[in-house]
Parts: sequence; structure tokens; C-alpha cells
Amino acid sequence: AHPDVPSVQIDNHGIDIMVEAGTPARAVFEGVVTGVMNIMGTTVVMIRHGEYLTVYQNLASANVKKGDKVSTKQVIGTVARSSTSNTYELHFEIWKNDRYVNPNEWLARR
Repeated sequence: AHPDVPSVQIDNHGIDIMVEAGTPARAVFEGVVTGVMNIMGTTVVMIRHGEYLTVYQNLASANVKKGDKVSTKQVIGTVARSSTSNTYELHFEIWKNDRYVNPNEWLARR
């Protein structure tokens, strides 16, 4: 159920990571930026890693552009405030071809 509208069902293919204001978003692995776009007032960055695609959603800004090569843990932007609360939240997804992959195993603990 949607957190603010329980009667609405959403399909969340990623995880939402709560962070502090000003927290940078970092690439989980080396790759090439395949897209930087604005969706509903926030920035989304997509990075291709061979067969995998990572999606970083709800960024206040991006430090990369389409075609840029990025390295593991490189800062790609800054996490924005959630549109539904006063928290700062990064939505993160991983896809292999057209299939969702659980992102927990890709995340560095530090």
C-alpha cells in the first residue's frame, strides 16, 4: 500500500534509503551514465554496468551527464527531500535486462 494513500497499491521495484540532508548519492559500480532526467521535480540518474542498469531516483542535483564514465563510489548527485515528508530519501533500483534484482547485495556498508 502507498504510505500516504493506503487504498492505492504501488509496485516498488527498489529500496528507499533514508539519509540526512546534503547526503551524496554514489555509484555502486563502475559504468556509463545512460540517462539523466527530471521526473516530477527531482532528478533521476541511470547507469549501465554491462548487463545491469542501476537507477538513482529523487536527487536534488546530478554531477554527471549522459555518456559519462563513472567509477565505483563516485558521487553522482545529492539526495533530495522526499515529496511526501521532511525526510531525505534515495530510491534505488537494479535491473538485469528486463528483470528486477534485489539491490541489498550491491550496497556498500560504508
